[in-house]
Amino acid sequence: MGALKEPEPITLVEGLKLLEKHVPTEEAKRQIRQAFIRKSFRQEPFFALPYDEADIEWTTGSVKIPRKRERFCPTFSRTEFIAYFLQETPTPARTESAPVGLTRGFDPGIVSQIENTVTDLRHADFNTFERHIKKLSRLLHSPDLVGITCELVEGIDLDAWLQAGYSTSGMTGSSRLEWPSETEKELGTVVLLIDWFSQNPNQVPGFARTFYYDGTNNISSTVRNMTEQMIVPFSRDYINHVKQKTGTAAGGLQPARSGAAPRKAFVVHGHDEGAREAVARFLERIGFEAIILHERPNKGRTLITKFSEEAAGVGFAAVLITPDDLGKAARAVDLSPRARQNVVFELGFFIGKLGPERVVALVKGDVELPSDYDGVLYVSLDKEDWQNKLGMELQAAGFEFDWNKVMGR
Repeated sequence: MGALKEPEPITLVEGLKLLEKHVPTEEAKRQIRQAFIRKSFRQEPFFALPYDEADIEWTTGSVKIPRKRERFCPTFSRTEFIAYFLQETPTPARTESAPVGLTRGFDPGIVSQIENTVTDLRHADFNTFERHIKKLSRLLHSPDLVGITCELVEGIDLDAWLQAGYSTSGMTGSSRLEWPSETEKELGTVVLLIDWFSQNPNQVPGFARTFYYDGTNNISSTVRNMTEQMIVPFSRDYINHVKQKTGTAAGGLQPARSGAAPRKAFVVHGHDEGAREAVARFLERIGFEAIILHERPNKGRTLITKFSEEAAGVGFAAVLITPDDLGKAARAVDLSPRARQNVVFELGFFIGKLGPERVVALVKGDVELPSDYDGVLYVSLDKEDWQNKLGMELQAAGFEFDWNKVMGR
């Protein structure tokens, strides 16, 4: 029996050049690094360089990792490399029907993964932001989406764009970013920002305070404001773009923009009159009509008809979760404070009618929260900044108002 033939090797430099024939250089580097993360290659030799620790010199193909003192030039199986990276790429040419990197078996479930990750970002504090933003970056460059994402980012100079924004810096929060007028370029710019945040999490606080300062000294609050104003709208528009490109009708939690919503906000409440009045008067102060059901004329209508008709013309819902009732699970021993049943019902009604991005739940006291309402943000009425956070939710939903009124100026 003859000796086993050694697999033909390929270096990082050769692999990068091969992949560059199909995708832009930065995307090729990203795909190779992602293979390191996943340790995707099962045959020897493995791709197993730690993503966060590997210092790759792409011009020479040398690598420095902490566990080795010297740089080294790894090689891999050429067959394995080609099978992994190029098996889903039918031709180097780009077409509208089959973007480079888009697999023929597109999984619509990727949409839900993106939305769930964005929901996690909305709730994240600064310490957990890094984990979720890295996940979002990986999803945007997953095999199902890499071709679409690649087309969006092509030709965008993020460094020059950031430099132009920082050059407008004056007082904290006064800087302005010049967003591209073309929708696809705007999407591509945010993709590159997400990638930048993923690779440079230490830059997030300075960026957020420079361009999305919310008037507080709480960095987590400022980062959440950035998420609401930039990443949430991006995810909605990106998903719509993916649906158009793939011809899918993938479901999603976040509704597409449909023009200006009515400046009417339905206030769902229980027995806490003080909380109801505080929220309603705040909404009126910033230019909304607050709809409180018992304040509307009956006009001979039944309660359910009155509710349905008054809810028909609103563009936002503020749901007050206050400890008005007591209840418990069948196996529980003690009773727990709960919101009234009508409040829980109406919370679900408005999520279905408006979408979670136009519903906010305002929580007061120690109260049991309704389950299975992912995507809805809970804001504590017990904290002094509840008006600021409610304003952020309204702004993220597409409403405009005077922030001086939010701050009580």
